Amino acid sequence: MKREELENMFPCGTIQEELHNSSVMIWGFQLVYAAIAAWGLYRGVLLYRELGHSFNMWMLLLMVVSAYALLRMYQQDDVEVYIATEGLILKRTPILVKERIERFFAPDLYLTFVHYQGIMGFGEDWKTLYVQTETGGIYIVPISLQFLSHRDKMKVLEALNRYKNT
Repeated sequence: MKREELENMFPCGTIQEELHNSSVMIWGFQLVYAAIAAWGLYRGVLLYRELGHSFNMWMLLLMVVSAYALLRMYQQDDVEVYIATEGLILKRTPILVKERIERFFAPDLYLTFVHYQGIMGFGEDWKTLYVQTETGGIYIVPISLQFLSHRDKMKVLEALNRYKNT
């Protein structure tokens, strides 16, 4: 999604920076998913040859695994967090299988805007964000920022400290 569209969708002000997973993790996961897809296609071809020209459920399962791996490989370079002047726009981690499938076709549905004033902090493993609600409760947002580089994590914390007090 483009910056202008996000700035119109959320009350975030101007977007200062886009942060991705570290390049080592992106390439590593892309290689893993490519290997899984190649294995699924290879086993599917072998199964097709063994069974003749019939189609069975194992072949369908291998095709689904290969398609899933290719889709995950494509999504590895997506933006994980946008740093804006009014808050952070984060990609929320899907919890249910249905949400994970929906994220393939509409990844913008899982973007969440959090104002700097409400952010209490990040979890120790950068998989959760703690947000204080207007009524004083705590809302836990599942995120997956553990694969950001150390430099990018520090940029998020600097932006949080800089804009939280303004």
